[in-house]
Amino acid sequence: GIDYRKLGLGWDHPETRLAYRQGAHISITSSRERQAAELADLKKKMVESKTAAESAAMLVKSFCSAIGGSPKGANPTVDGVMLALRHELLNPLRALNEGRKYMEKTFNGQSVPRQHIDRAVDDIVRAVLEGKFKEWRYSNPVGNRQLEGLSDDQLKEWARAGCMKHTENVTTIEGDETELSFFWATKIGGPSHGFDFEAQCILPLLANARSKVILVNDPVSWPHYPAGRAHFKLLWTKSDGIDKPLLWLETLNLDFGFGYDRSGKWLGFVIEHAVRKADAMGIILSVSRGMQNLLLEASKGRGTVKTTQHRVILRPSNGVMEASDYLSEKHDWVQIKEEITPAMSRVVYIPSGKSAEVVHIPSEKSAEKKQRL
Repeated sequence: GIDYRKLGLGWDHPETRLAYRQGAHISITSSRERQAAELADLKKKMVESKTAAESAAMLVKSFCSAIGGSPKGANPTVDGVMLALRHELLNPLRALNEGRKYMEKTFNGQSVPRQHIDRAVDDIVRAVLEGKFKEWRYSNPVGNRQLEGLSDDQLKEWARAGCMKHTENVTTIEGDETELSFFWATKIGGPSHGFDFEAQCILPLLANARSKVILVNDPVSWPHYPAGRAHFKLLWTKSDGIDKPLLWLETLNLDFGFGYDRSGKWLGFVIEHAVRKADAMGIILSVSRGMQNLLLEASKGRGTVKTTQHRVILRPSNGVMEASDYLSEKHDWVQIKEEITPAMSRVVYIPSGKSAEVVHIPSEKSAEKKQRL
């Protein structure tokens, strides 16, 4: 692993997950002293353990030490640690734990309250160590508020790790059943929003029940891990004075090691996945204007596609921040109170049989004129 206590967080760390696995990057080679000390300590403790239970307890203790400690009151379990190891979370958890001071400023220099960072990181790490990460994301009070208003069936569908096969080799999936894959998702097309650079930007993805990703997996072209990632959110807008849910899809990013989508079809696959999710939940899907033609193709013979303007309601973030170049020009910002975005020009898909209308929001000038009249 990387010694973030010594090196800190920043641009100089690996850009791809494969580079972390290969272990040749200077951030990893310059951390050999810590690696050797931790490995020697683990071997010593395992040799001293007399039973399987003692070995398991030593593994848990060593892992917690390796990631920079466990939060106060946490109850780490063997199952939780084993899941974390299977998902290669030593570096992500260590970076979050040991890099907190690097999260105290947004990309544009806005101060981020340290107490909120500590709370969010502690909650995330605790949930992972206890083997309850996905359960925690959808059951904490802030997460409940983000999804409040969905029916039980809609809640179940949103939390489901939907998977769709598009070709013999290519599938799209919303992370995995544990959602621990989210920790590495922003290294696909990173390093911005990665766990060891601008780490405050990954907190909303990890901590918010409204936030997911759609991953693109093609084990023939890229056998290592998913090569594509698009942010996918469950947000709200107003219609006739009532909060209405909508799915919010952002652009597709590709792993720097993979290169580019040689088929040119992956973004269309991601949009098709989002359309099917909208159908299953019976709610609107909102995409950027540049995705209009692909949305029309993906929804052919299904619902209605139209251009509109809408404002989006951002209920408070459980991850201190929100981070999106599509919801705001600020890139990342403190979002601990409810916000409403300015009106944005978007393209929406309305599933067949969906009775709710998308309200077209007039420009601010025309709204002011109407108010004067």
